Amino acid sequence: MVNRSRHVGPTLILLILCLTLFSIPLPSATAQVTYTVNQEWARVWINKDGSIDLQYNITMTYLSGSFQGIVTVGMPMGGFSIQYARDHSGNSLRCEDVSSGSDYAVDVYLKEPILNHPNTFLVYVVVPGMVYKDNTNPGNVGMLFYPSTFSDASGSIGNVRVAIVLPQGVSSQEVMYSAGVPFDNVFMDGNNLVVYWERSSWPPSQELRVGVSFPEKYVALGPGVWFYIAIGAAIIGVLAFIVVIFVRRRKAEYEKPRIAVEALGARRDLTAVEAAVILDQKPVRVLTMILFGLLLKKIVSVTATDPLIKLQKLGRPAGEPSPPSRYYELDYLKAIEPDESLDEMMLAQTYLGLRDTVDRKLRGYSREDSVNYYKSIVDKAWTQVTQAGTPELKGDAVDQNIEWLLADEKFDERFKSTFPPGMIILPRPGWWWYWGGPYLPPRQAGVPPAIPTESKPIPGQDFANDVVRGLERTTNSMVKNVQDFTNRLIPAQVVSERERSVRGESGCVCACAHCACACACVGCACACAGGGAR
Repeated sequence: MVNRSRHVGPTLILLILCLTLFSIPLPSATAQVTYTVNQEWARVWINKDGSIDLQYNITMTYLSGSFQGIVTVGMPMGGFSIQYARDHSGNSLRCEDVSSGSDYAVDVYLKEPILNHPNTFLVYVVVPGMVYKDNTNPGNVGMLFYPSTFSDASGSIGNVRVAIVLPQGVSSQEVMYSAGVPFDNVFMDGNNLVVYWERSSWPPSQELRVGVSFPEKYVALGPGVWFYIAIGAAIIGVLAFIVVIFVRRRKAEYEKPRIAVEALGARRDLTAVEAAVILDQKPVRVLTMILFGLLLKKIVSVTATDPLIKLQKLGRPAGEPSPPSRYYELDYLKAIEPDESLDEMMLAQTYLGLRDTVDRKLRGYSREDSVNYYKSIVDKAWTQVTQAGTPELKGDAVDQNIEWLLADEKFDERFKSTFPPGMIILPRPGWWWYWGGPYLPPRQAGVPPAIPTESKPIPGQDFANDVVRGLERTTNSMVKNVQDFTNRLIPAQVVSERERSVRGESGCVCACAHCACACACVGCACACAGGGAR
């Protein structure tokens, strides 16, 4: 009796403590963060090998909670390769494959997420083996797809769009919709047919299943990606077995294995314009740098500046050779319309072509080392300017380094600090970037800007403000809306603008010949993982 009573007290206390602990609600990370998805736009390019290029354009807003700025985007199937993730300003974002089992997804790390403010980002991936035989339409192939769901998002997704770009040659009479969801629109984008769906106020946990079917002759389907993965795994397994046997027999000292990734170090032969791309200079400012180069070479002249810039291509005097042009300068020239305005679509393609070329040039090189190298080049250029002994020498240093100075995303503030109040400067006639910039008033068509023979002293701060304001005016007047243009720089967004105009011109709804009102049943499955934010 005594021993039993001695244990009752501690046991009862322990029991009460346990019950108390279990009754305390544990904090939930997911419960702490609430968010809404403003828009989810997906654009799919069907490739001839049966793979697809998939690009998401997503805008989401954190409503409350201690968020980490990580957004999970579901992918249609495994084996995909991430090409890039960027924010609306073109800044590269960290992203990683977080697939697990049959759930395929990518985590995107937002650069500077803001509470109660839209956060827009883009993800571009390549997904193999997405096109399958159409079982109910002999001779056809097709694909099913639905955008990532966000089951824990608040409210509805404001706008959902899916555009599927078919292989070149497919006509509107040959394409059929699948999954029982007719196309909202069918139109041409260049040489490719595009089918399109759009929904507003879409439930974030509901799948918008869409799909297409088209003749098999437009693709060349080989063995699926898992076939090659299986073969590769078998080969690797055999080789690993041989290596193990070899090492065991040899039993000798050997050099430790080293991983050689980006072994070439920094790429050191990029131009200032190309370097500006990897230094995260704003896209429209990069295009302004290209324009400055064309003005310096006197290949173009400015004929108007308000409300938008107009340019005229200049011919060369007889016997004078044309200056060599870079590939991006040639692309920029293609954007000049006969009426001297600029085709924003061509400007976007100019930047995209430049960016893709830079990405190719960096293959095998360290991007981080390259960025640091060109930052040092820019810093050296600024050092030459700041260490110049007189205001005029500062201006000469700017003239010698202007291309590299413009590659600096902090050009405006650094340039102003270089010419402080109280400094007086006499602009030299040869400083084309000051006298002949694209912010001059209209002049006679085809005539290059006149170089002044004399100038008046000007306060250094006014001089700096003139240059910075001129550069800003150039950037702002090159396109109708800088922010909209930046959003359209990615292919999916560029075409989205076209989609809006095409929908305005055509009321196509599955009741006219162009909408291919036949349903197809494609023999494939699209298991897309859900997304979320934290």
